Amino acid sequence: MRKKKKQNTLFDNPEEERKEETSKSVFSVGEFLDYINEIFKREEYAVLGEISEFKTHPSGVYFSLQDNENEGILNCYMNPYAYRMLGITLDDGMVIKAIGVPSVYKPKGRLSFVVRTIELQGEGSLKKAYELLKKKLEEEGLFRRKRPIPECIREIGIITSKTGAVIDDFRKNLKPLGMRLHLFDVRVEGSSAPRNIMKGIKWFNTKMPGCDVIVLIRGGGSLEDLQPFNNELVAREIFASSIPVIAGIGHDRDVPIASLASDVMTSTPSFAAMTVNGSWDGLVLGLPNLERQLVDFFGQTLNESKSRVVGYTDRLLEKIPRLIMRYRVVADRMLNAFSVRVQEMNEFLKHAAQYLAAVDPERNLRLGYSIIFNEKGRVVRDAADTSEGQPITARLHKGSLKARVEKTERSI
Repeated sequence: MRKKKKQNTLFDNPEEERKEETSKSVFSVGEFLDYINEIFKREEYAVLGEISEFKTHPSGVYFSLQDNENEGILNCYMNPYAYRMLGITLDDGMVIKAIGVPSVYKPKGRLSFVVRTIELQGEGSLKKAYELLKKKLEEEGLFRRKRPIPECIREIGIITSKTGAVIDDFRKNLKPLGMRLHLFDVRVEGSSAPRNIMKGIKWFNTKMPGCDVIVLIRGGGSLEDLQPFNNELVAREIFASSIPVIAGIGHDRDVPIASLASDVMTSTPSFAAMTVNGSWDGLVLGLPNLERQLVDFFGQTLNESKSRVVGYTDRLLEKIPRLIMRYRVVADRMLNAFSVRVQEMNEFLKHAAQYLAAVDPERNLRLGYSIIFNEKGRVVRDAADTSEGQPITARLHKGSLKARVEKTERSI
């Protein structure tokens, strides 16, 4: 870095001054331009001027800022991404405040101003930017789509500042219908407002997709105050929202671009609340009619049921004599069949009794026969099943005998 030259005094030594001059740093042209650019980068500057020779190019945006009063011209460059993030459309004749850093282009030694952000200045510039953006988005069809808001809204996502009267006005105008409110606090003025509003819309769509509507609200203001709501990026974010958006942005003349892109546009936060209330009208206003319809339907159903019961009763009464006659015929048939069956059973039982009497062992015992049992209580049917000396029992008609086998004779 070059040393600063000392101021001459009456006591300066000319010899020492010559030595100091010979010790100063010497730059090449490129080094000197780099040195200047390094100094320029240390601080941002704000330059006020009117745009001229505005051109867009894939590599960036090029324009001049001119000062008609002092006849000054400053060449400016803006990165294409930074320009897109502005969310406004620039054109010749607009007065802006460009914020950025100076820079010297080494190959040509030309000074230019690298713009980082821009603020529109004056009613005329704001109005022109509004009209250009409105025309552009209108031609793209961003204002034509209008989705209906759901009936009986319960979950409401609100994007506004938590301070001030706007949120209170909205709440006070809501009817007590059990609705749940979710606030995303944002600034509604200043250069950071558009980014925060977009963040709020994205947050409700990703973190709370169950919300019935998003309500974007702020109080009235000048065209300059409403710049965040006349922003292209905000309008596109509203259009991209999967949740219907109600805009309640106060304005005097020109409707904000955000309101035009929304699904339902109202002029104030209070009217936005009334729009939410209106989603319940179909139910609240229709309840008396539904009640009448229900009573009429019940009465009609009751009368029809009564008529059907009377008809069934009449037909049943007509069939009773025939049913009684049929019952008597069937009863007679069943009685006859039962009598025949009883007689058959009696005959069967009679023959069975005779058979059992014939084969009854007691009968044989009464005739003098006996039944022989071995010591294990088993009936002895064959003399071969016994042996001499084996104890046996003889069962008689009356009583029994204990004996022992003396001799066995087998039948031939």
